[in-house]
Amino acid sequence: MADPLAVLPADISVMVFRKMSLPEIARCMSVSRGWCYFLRNRAILWANVDMGGAMGNSDTTLDSRPEMGFNHLEADYNSNDSDNDGNNEQDTSVILLYDENLKTIARRAGSAMWRIALRFSPLISDTGIQALLDFRCVNLRHLEIRANRKISNAVLEELIKNSCSRLEYVALSTTEVRDHVIQQLLANAPNLVHLDLSFCRHITADTFPVANGSTFVFSSTTEPESDISEINTDSNQQSDMQTDSQRHDRPMFQVDEKALPRLCTLLLDGCVEVHNAVILRVLNAFGNSLSTLDLSRTKITMWAIHQIASIEHKPLHLEHLLLNGISIRIDNEQHEGMLLNNWLGINQRILENFVAAVPKLRQLKLGGGNNLVTNSLINMVAHSCHSLTSLDVHDSLRLGTQAMLALGEFCTNLTRLNLSGCIGCFDEGIIGLLNGCRTIEALDLSTLNITDECLFAIGSLLYKLERLFLDFCRRITAEGIRRLVDSSDGFGCLVTLRKLSFIQCHKVDYSIVDWCKERLHPNAVITYKFSQRR
Repeated sequence: MADPLAVLPADISVMVFRKMSLPEIARCMSVSRGWCYFLRNRAILWANVDMGGAMGNSDTTLDSRPEMGFNHLEADYNSNDSDNDGNNEQDTSVILLYDENLKTIARRAGSAMWRIALRFSPLISDTGIQALLDFRCVNLRHLEIRANRKISNAVLEELIKNSCSRLEYVALSTTEVRDHVIQQLLANAPNLVHLDLSFCRHITADTFPVANGSTFVFSSTTEPESDISEINTDSNQQSDMQTDSQRHDRPMFQVDEKALPRLCTLLLDGCVEVHNAVILRVLNAFGNSLSTLDLSRTKITMWAIHQIASIEHKPLHLEHLLLNGISIRIDNEQHEGMLLNNWLGINQRILENFVAAVPKLRQLKLGGGNNLVTNSLINMVAHSCHSLTSLDVHDSLRLGTQAMLALGEFCTNLTRLNLSGCIGCFDEGIIGLLNGCRTIEALDLSTLNITDECLFAIGSLLYKLERLFLDFCRRITAEGIRRLVDSSDGFGCLVTLRKLSFIQCHKVDYSIVDWCKERLHPNAVITYKFSQRR
């Protein structure tokens, strides 16, 4: 058999190899010396460094139901720079790189490297990042380094400084990056559209500029002079105990409004030092372009609703607002008086201004035991945000039938809905919602006091349902699940359902598990667990 590289033109061979991942290309180099020489000297083949992982088309916002897709932002605004055509399957395998591996790739790619995606990189240190600088890999448009505590801010800042003119996508979640590095990025990366800083514990509100007329001022920052490269827990504690004389002050600086990037996605989930001050800073700087804002599990409180409502340049372009797990406690008594209407919840005028500011809202997360998520709030959202497709209000104890009926009447495009823990919702409200929202694909009704009547409605109405969670719904029976799957017309969710969970449903037994396995699609996942006492 003839050698394909000897038969095919070089450009055709390159097109074939570009469909392969770097590990596959590395294996091809062992075929022969000719193949090794050909592949080693084609920089374009090493320009896209993607080491795989489950984060390829998702953000980092975990949820109470990650299996439902609530931990993934909608596909239409996710970055997808892969050269693969028509392949939407997620590759969950992760290949760990060492510094020497990254150095080899950098040497072969050189200035052709445009994308580096290290979604799980605990072994990469300053040496590996410095190799990117040494071999002039500074034309990066996509920089993704996650789960790393070895890379120092000094080296990271140098890489960003050299690449910032072209950077469009930056993800540094779960790293030790500090305010001053991101300040330099925002001030010098005009093409930046996606910034993910999820679970970065050193990021604060000072990362973002304060509006001052037509200019924006970045606050002065203070960081340890000796950075955090290759540190252990003990040295971390020592660094925190450094005196002021051992710290290095970064002066404040200002940039023109036109110099700021038109940021579309900002993810700050789990940034524990981020507080309410960040809202106005971010919206004043990027409100004209920002479509996705994730502030879940930060120090943000429900005062954020008032700040969004009071923004001057309305309406905003926000389509995805994620505020799961934020605090309801408002320390400032004056703010509390302005926001709250006694025990009824948030002031009606503030709610009206809030929904007026976000008319394009498609995804809203306000779950996490928030007792300010009431019927009036959801009613207002439903009446004004008709394009809403994803809603997560899990553990909202004050929601009831009124809110469900409003969603069913006005938000007919809902595809994902998480009502787990909303114990004020019963059959009447859920069935009323389903009558209007018939395109739901993922539904979580865990712990709700629903009966088989609700399951009959699901089987009859939801012809696109793919994921359903009924955990701890103790009134449903095996007959209800049969009707859910088969329905009265003999179809129900039989064809579409791919995930069904009924953990600790006391009136369901193992016989229905076997029945579901026989009836549902072979790839369908059935999750169950029953109490040993029956």
